[in-house]
Amino acid sequence: MVNDQAGTVSGVGLVLGAGGVVGQAYQAGVLAALEETLGWDARTAALVVGSSAGSVTGTSLQMGIGAADLAAVAAGTPLSPEGERLYARFLPDSSDLPVPPAGSWIRPWRLPSVALLARAARRPLAFRPGVAAMTLFPPGTVRIDARAEPLHRLVGDRWPERLWICAVRRTDGARVVFGRPGSPPSALAPAVLASCAIPGYFAPIDIGGVEYVDGGVHSATNADVLRTERLDVALVVAPLSTRRPRRRSPDGPLRWATHRRLDREARALQSRGTMVVRFEPGPETLHAMGLRMMANDRSDRVVEAAIRETRAQVAADGLHGLLGGHHHGRRGPAARSMPA
Repeated sequence: MVNDQAGTVSGVGLVLGAGGVVGQAYQAGVLAALEETLGWDARTAALVVGSSAGSVTGTSLQMGIGAADLAAVAAGTPLSPEGERLYARFLPDSSDLPVPPAGSWIRPWRLPSVALLARAARRPLAFRPGVAAMTLFPPGTVRIDARAEPLHRLVGDRWPERLWICAVRRTDGARVVFGRPGSPPSALAPAVLASCAIPGYFAPIDIGGVEYVDGGVHSATNADVLRTERLDVALVVAPLSTRRPRRRSPDGPLRWATHRRLDREARALQSRGTMVVRFEPGPETLHAMGLRMMANDRSDRVVEAAIRETRAQVAADGLHGLLGGHHHGRRGPAARSMPA
């Protein structure tokens, strides 16, 4: 990490948002296309912020897995020799997630906690009913603890210095950024699980005696956590947003809300002198994604659509040369040829 005298970073920050299984495929396609078109290796980012699906993608990058190999895994195509070696150690669990039992969504909701009420009283202007409601969901019944075992065996209690993972404290709905100085201590594996623990679906994750749920509850991107850092450029990959929101689509309201919140987060970064470049699914990618974010039968189509749309955005927005000179540490191997 490059530090100035105030202890902040400079260079390129990478924000990877929520979006389930298809969101991970979208992120892989975008990052692979950026490596191909701009020669920028996402593993060189000065700082990576991951929320939910983005925490998995960000952790994979920190484990040394490059964008081309992330795209290859999602698309079901051969990995590079380096990718094969890394995946043999990392072995993320890609098996199907169980479906919640019938009736699990209509169990009694929790009553508001004292901590939630106190936080609302202290900061009434910052109170967000939607976030508060998520903390009241009945706890999910699907446990995902075992999915972190390969990662924990690999890294143990070590934490990558350039990775922040966003989760939400279940008691009061407060965002917690694991890995950021001053945040509660956590091993990497449970922090990733906490960031992915969708309320009402997955069981909350206990870290230090406190329960945490999905970081997307607070924001689908959480890009604003970079506002304290002195970054030249912030690249935001937002699977749950879209460049052209369609309110009549079943997922239109969610994508419109995500798009608008990202507008606010981008303005906060721009006010600090950081250039923000956003990657949000367009029509082709939205069609490939469908409406089920946890579907694992369409990742190949999502990757290919994301690559094509990102190539087009790079050309249309004149991004060539944008990331020249902004690298941290080693460069990855040259990008392999991407699908047309």
